[in-house]
Amino acid sequence: MLFAAVALMAACGGGRDPRQLVVEPEAPAVLVGETLALTARAPGDGAADAEWEVQEPYGGGLLHSQGSRVTYVPPEAAGTYHLVLRTPGHKQTVEVQVLPSPALEPLSPRIAPGSSVTFRVRMRGLPRDTAVWTVAEAEGGEITADGRYTAPRRPGVYHVTATSTSDPSASARATVTVGAD
Repeated sequence: MLFAAVALMAACGGGRDPRQLVVEPEAPAVLVGETLALTARAPGDGAADAEWEVQEPYGGGLLHSQGSRVTYVPPEAAGTYHLVLRTPGHKQTVEVQVLPSPALEPLSPRIAPGSSVTFRVRMRGLPRDTAVWTVAEAEGGEITADGRYTAPRRPGVYHVTATSTSDPSASARATVTVGAD
């Protein structure tokens, strides 16, 4: 997945404001269901007396603050959210990318040649769990639109991918081992 760059915007516009804090990580991104630790410091490694808040008042996530360090708990919806960082006489905004978190089950099934297994996908952070199913190998078996995989007659290791229909950058991959039990 690609992580979008962070945009730090000084409230007064123009060039870099000497009151602007340095935020780490520089390009904050987090998967739905995980947390993200951020730190603000003054330029030159000085101490930062900062207050954090989520710009989106409803549904933008939660913050657990400890001075210049904060833990961001993102919402259950993927997207771009904004954290506002305030110091005396200054305000800046940090964009955080909340990325979908696809999960596929079973993740590593072992099945006999010619048998079948049904996969389920959960696209956490996206409005729908619908997916397009593919098998990576040319003769690696077949998969239906509802995730039912039928193995080829030849033993081997094959890969099934579910790609979200609402966000093609979100996908999950399973490894299928086909062999005699």
